[in-house]
Amino acid sequence: MAYYFYGIRAVLVAGVSCLSSVAAEYFCSIAMKKKYDWTDVSPIMSGLLLALLMPASVPYSVMAFSSAFMAIICKQAFGGNRNLIFCPVCIAYIFTIFCFPSDIVRYPVPEPFGSVSLTNTVTDTLTRSYTYYLDNGGVTAMNILDVVWGKLAGPMGASAAIVILICAVALYFFQDIPALAFFSGFGTNVLINVMFPVGEAGILAVMNSLVAGSFLFVLVFMACDPRYVPNRAFSQILYGVLFAVLSYVIRLFTNIENGAVFALPILCVFRDEFDRLTDALERLLKFLWAHLKSGTAFLWDKTKIAARLSAKYAAIAAKWLMKRLDALFENISDRIVEASKNKDKKKEDEKPQETEDSAEVTSEEAEADGPEEENPADGEKEGGAE
Repeated sequence: MAYYFYGIRAVLVAGVSCLSSVAAEYFCSIAMKKKYDWTDVSPIMSGLLLALLMPASVPYSVMAFSSAFMAIICKQAFGGNRNLIFCPVCIAYIFTIFCFPSDIVRYPVPEPFGSVSLTNTVTDTLTRSYTYYLDNGGVTAMNILDVVWGKLAGPMGASAAIVILICAVALYFFQDIPALAFFSGFGTNVLINVMFPVGEAGILAVMNSLVAGSFLFVLVFMACDPRYVPNRAFSQILYGVLFAVLSYVIRLFTNIENGAVFALPILCVFRDEFDRLTDALERLLKFLWAHLKSGTAFLWDKTKIAARLSAKYAAIAAKWLMKRLDALFENISDRIVEASKNKDKKKEDEKPQETEDSAEVTSEEAEADGPEEENPADGEKEGGAE
């Protein structure tokens, strides 16, 4: 895509970078009396990555200097591929942008089948990057297709989102990039730019989140390099999330166009610390889980004991209550029976009195009626006597 937009100069810049990187590492090996490994393609890959982060108009001399600095100071001085503390490409780019800012932060306008002058110093009209205008509120006439194909002023290899995504898919299926680090960084970056868009909103904010600040390019080809990614799963997730957050913060608050390039060396320093943090968290979780299990077992045992004692005392209480209820019911029953007996006795006591009363009333009535009636026979007797 760089050749498509800038012509043969893009190929020449990449070639100068690769040759300078290989030559610098070769002479370093001779100086250290080591045999140079011609099968090692890392100098070529590092040279290509550094060239694609540069504008197509970068002077060849600046490109050669930057690539040699990357190989000698940023790589061989630390012991080569197996002893890298920082990403050499990022450190070389940062050093170059501080040394030659006017040559690094000005870009030719990309045009289909375009071409840039082949002279060492380009005198064509140069402009600021798409990220610069986006971050500073400049009105852009770009559309989604321009973002997809990389027709944006900026680093000549970091703007074509579709090409970088295709490479990311290939690297993922070849298992050359850690999936957790890639997807956590990719998802976090998209989420941040959708929630807090810079310059644009909607679907264009999602696309800008990939190409602005060279984020996707750095994520795929450098941040996901296994040499810089932590080993533990949780560490990789944390690494990806922090890379996206730090890239956004640097770009937002420092006005640095390629914030992802500055964010990666910071995280590289803490690569081993992420693993130590994960180990510490794992030990903490195991400690808490062990104590939680023992505490749960203790509580379960005490609960069973309490349940047995509760059942025992509940049975005693129920038995005592039943006795009390039986006594109460028996007392009530006795009282009911006694009351019934008293009622019957009262009735029996009242019946004879009523009979005597009636007999007395009858005798009194008889005495009252006797003198008034005379027996005729008694009269006749009395007359005869007379």
